[in-house]
Amino acid sequence: MGTQYRAYTHDDLMKVNRFLSHVHSRLNRPNSWTIARFQFEIFFYQLRAGLLPGWEQNIGLWEHDNGELAAVVCRDGDFYFQLDTDQPEEELLREMFEFIEKKSAPGAVKLAVPKVMTKLEKAAQSRGYVLLPNESDNFVSIRLEKEMKVVIPEGFSLQCGEEVSDQAKALGHIMAFNYPGTAYAEKMLKLYGGIRQAPGYCPELDLSLVNGQGEVVAFCNAFVDEVNRIGILEPVGTHADYRLRGLGQAVIYEALNRLRSLGMVKVYTGPMQPFYQHIGFEMDVEFGVWEKA
Repeated sequence: MGTQYRAYTHDDLMKVNRFLSHVHSRLNRPNSWTIARFQFEIFFYQLRAGLLPGWEQNIGLWEHDNGELAAVVCRDGDFYFQLDTDQPEEELLREMFEFIEKKSAPGAVKLAVPKVMTKLEKAAQSRGYVLLPNESDNFVSIRLEKEMKVVIPEGFSLQCGEEVSDQAKALGHIMAFNYPGTAYAEKMLKLYGGIRQAPGYCPELDLSLVNGQGEVVAFCNAFVDEVNRIGILEPVGTHADYRLRGLGQAVIYEALNRLRSLGMVKVYTGPMQPFYQHIGFEMDVEFGVWEKA
């Protein structure tokens, strides 16, 4: 069965989401992106900021003769190949490489490759790409085998969905990722809340821990892939001044319990950090980052 390239349009959103779910079903792991990452990229910032048309230009689709997707290229800083096999056809890979090289400035093309995809690594090498020693990406995961104990310290409350204002959530995100006073923070205060428009958004899985002053001090939003019975946490954060108090663990464990009650058996997030390892997550998929020399 042959494949043919065509440009992505905003009408392809759910088609790509179904493909990413299909990929997980075939490989029993994410190939590169989950449905959450794709929706997060679009609705968290790009759409409300008016940047979506430019972002969509870096998405390429390859379809089989029957119209079903064979491969997708996406970009979040680095490019990512979405494939439903570890042994893709060489002609398909050639076209995908040509696509990302055309979309990048000379000498500035980077591709994140799952370390289990040796054929893709060899294809990158053959085209003059080199593995960067100090750059990487990964997914971590945890199996939902038991109910997690949720301990919310006195003085804090759990709220979800529209119980928390977009302004409070924006401030929580700004403080969790330490960018107060920046131009990006000003934009975030104006634009936060687009994630509610994502097809996979669920208010009961949009969790915030709030202090007595109404400030969001820890947060966790979860998406669900019902086909594969997996959950994906995106975004997750804890206010820099409120760490090491068990707040991040509490809001994540609450999310895990809610996902388990919905029938999910495994949850992904990332990248790995000591905090995730401490609360039970394990490394799942690792990526090397390759740059064209």
